[in-house]
Amino acid sequence: MSERRSYFRIDETIALEFIPVDETTADKSQPESLFNNANSLKLYSELKKIDADNAQFLFQIKELSRPLAEYLHNLNRKIEVLGQQLMSDQKPSPPSKTLRQVNLSEGGIAFGSAKAIEAGSYIGLRIVFLPSNSGLILFAKSIRCEPSNTGEFQIAAKFHRISELQQQLIGQQIMRAQMAEKRRLQENR
Repeated sequence: MSERRSYFRIDETIALEFIPVDETTADKSQPESLFNNANSLKLYSELKKIDADNAQFLFQIKELSRPLAEYLHNLNRKIEVLGQQLMSDQKPSPPSKTLRQVNLSEGGIAFGSAKAIEAGSYIGLRIVFLPSNSGLILFAKSIRCEPSNTGEFQIAAKFHRISELQQQLIGQQIMRAQMAEKRRLQENR
């Protein structure tokens, strides 16, 4: 199976910013250093990961003590509200030049750009999923840059030094998008 098809892919509208970087930066630096307010995005992503990790525990606690499970659920909602407020500065105001239709997988991303990104070059990416405002900042290596009939360039990039946490976050977003599409199709029947 080709690498392009090794992962599930979705078409999604996200807030996307990118910055060209050299190979040394992509290999040795932290991508968060490239963007303002990056720490809040990283913190929110970590909170979402903890939430996902604890879902099974909460289910087990609910079996033993419904009041305790409800209390923990309410604490989690409080943290979620704080996280949403923290992320309110990350969400682009419409209309935004950062909103893009992308093709996303756990291994890479394809998107349109007014600027060419030469194949083999590196970029820092800031991805914010909407409407959840969860996201990540990481490096990618351009594997293809082709002019399109819209006057833009179609860029395909493979994620570089992606962590397991980042890959899980993308996987969760893909699953949510697939479930939302399935619900939409069922409602339209």
